[in-house]
Amino acid sequence: MSFSSARLLLLAAFVAVVPALRAQGWDAATQAVGWARQDKDDSFTFYDPAARVLRTWMQDGGDIQDIPLDKLKEPPSKWVIDPRGDAWVVSGTTLTQVDSAGRLARDLKLPAPVDSVCWDTKGFVLSYRTQNPYLEMRRYQDGEVLWTYGRKPGRKDPITALSLHPMLMSDTDQVLLGNGNDLGLLVLDANTGKPVREETFSFNGNPAPALVGAPVDRGPLCLWSGKGVVFATLRAGELPAVARGTIQGQALVRMDLKTATVTFAPTGLATDHLLVGILHGQAVFVNPKGGLLQLPVK
Repeated sequence: MSFSSARLLLLAAFVAVVPALRAQGWDAATQAVGWARQDKDDSFTFYDPAARVLRTWMQDGGDIQDIPLDKLKEPPSKWVIDPRGDAWVVSGTTLTQVDSAGRLARDLKLPAPVDSVCWDTKGFVLSYRTQNPYLEMRRYQDGEVLWTYGRKPGRKDPITALSLHPMLMSDTDQVLLGNGNDLGLLVLDANTGKPVREETFSFNGNPAPALVGAPVDRGPLCLWSGKGVVFATLRAGELPAVARGTIQGQALVRMDLKTATVTFAPTGLATDHLLVGILHGQAVFVNPKGGLLQLPVK
């Protein structure tokens, strides 16, 4: 059964809460809100605004680590947990290193608001909310820049409120970067930031059409690890007519790196549900009212 014909197997179970061993107190399955990024060990780190804590959660282990952020002046927008269990936290245009006990180690000024983050064992990459792509790879030890891609924005350069340059780290430790209304992905070497190639996709035997609207506010890119597949979401109104069909609300976009094909399928979800990862063959969404929802994918 193909991805599109299966229509994500949208049975009544699509609104089921992600099963988990319930931790004492906080549990992502019922309480998670906002942005998160899935790590390679299948953990997710969410921000709990009520407690002002970063909570790292695993489906089979519950809440496994908490990092207090009560000393930050502003709420966080993005974050990375390093191999030692400390955090690098983005608040506005400030990058703060926070140890596992919540102590602030250092603050670094950023050139613009951050759009997307990804990481590997060597460091983490920041993609900025600029009109043209600008990325920085920073090391875990002190946040120093290891490489950049694109032109660093100046004080007078326009900053966009839209997400134009989502990215992720592939299984082969390459950075996959999206750009505006183009469904293609630019592949960068994670060691140097140098472009390696462009991934382009076909739809029904033809080049993938451009998205509707200029520019389109792009959602996160999520990797189906081990499958060579990237998922993203789009609003139905952003899909070209040839791909929209009867899709309403939010669509799930499947980009197959092995076959260089893209398909679109309905989720049955409103556009305020946020895709945060692919876990055990399920697309994991954060419900704006709190908690996680899952949809089977092919």
